[in-house]
Amino acid sequence: MSRIKYSAIIGSLGQTSDRFMRCGYKDPASDKVEFADVVKNLEKMQVLDGADLYQAPEGPLSRPDTVNEILTGSGLVASSVLPQVFGDRAWQRGSIAAADPETRKKAMALIRQNIDFNATLVGKPSVNLWLGQDGFDYPLQTDYTKQWDYLVKSVRELADYNPEVNLTLEGKIREPRNRCLVDTTMTALLVCMEVDRKNVGVAIDTGHVFQAQQSVAQNIEVAARYNKLFMIHANDNYNMWDDDMIVGSLRLTEYIEMFYSLRKAGYDGFIAVDIFPYRENSYLATRESVLNMKAYDGMVDKIGFDRLKDVIENGDPCEMTKVVREAVFA
Repeated sequence: MSRIKYSAIIGSLGQTSDRFMRCGYKDPASDKVEFADVVKNLEKMQVLDGADLYQAPEGPLSRPDTVNEILTGSGLVASSVLPQVFGDRAWQRGSIAAADPETRKKAMALIRQNIDFNATLVGKPSVNLWLGQDGFDYPLQTDYTKQWDYLVKSVRELADYNPEVNLTLEGKIREPRNRCLVDTTMTALLVCMEVDRKNVGVAIDTGHVFQAQQSVAQNIEVAARYNKLFMIHANDNYNMWDDDMIVGSLRLTEYIEMFYSLRKAGYDGFIAVDIFPYRENSYLATRESVLNMKAYDGMVDKIGFDRLKDVIENGDPCEMTKVVREAVFA
């Protein structure tokens, strides 16, 4: 079995809503659950090593000493922290790549604050730059050359602000913008190459890769080739949208291939469960996601890493389905 660690993104463990159910799918009491209680619930699951956090302007999640105390008390660490540069009206036209210089300035200040926060957490977790509002919606709306220039210069400046804290770029083809600027892992890697800083890498979200009609394993191996595989987010979807469903609820072979590629790359970082369990019990759905992934990881051992390598080199789909079927149903 590999040395992969598992965490859960806590932002989706409480209330969940969409544009049709703005009041939220969960009991209103879930809005008032304290961070310490969330962590205790994660600890009870007995399958996690960490928690993925979001930046908070106030409360326990704004105080690094409190976060460290609560997490270590449950045997967990922060795996990553997400700066909130997408969910406020101020960022509707972009954040660090916005055309407006004041907007960029405010976004940079917020992310620098996030970097300072992470630098004081146990393990100095990465800052995940998911720039969902940086992009465009219509033709003839954006100066693409300037927008890309803003992006590269901003990421480089943030990387130099504290080289000891890693930054991850997470690609997504669309949403909330109709076209996101960092739309795929390959685009994120292109930014990494141009920024040219050791502490800038990629966070690969499996659902975003599926939505872009791409291969997670291929994304992993290309990112690893350049030593830029810093983080994995895991969920499942029907390819048409970022459904954020229970990991492995739809896919089997692709996840076995993913864990083979992670083993091949020597990945020993975190995989964060990134789901939106609207109608499900959030903690049970998270636990099922982790147990599914551990089972897929175990399939690499059951089939045998070298056997999988031979199957891939032979390139015979009939042999592939036979090997997977016998491993799963034997």
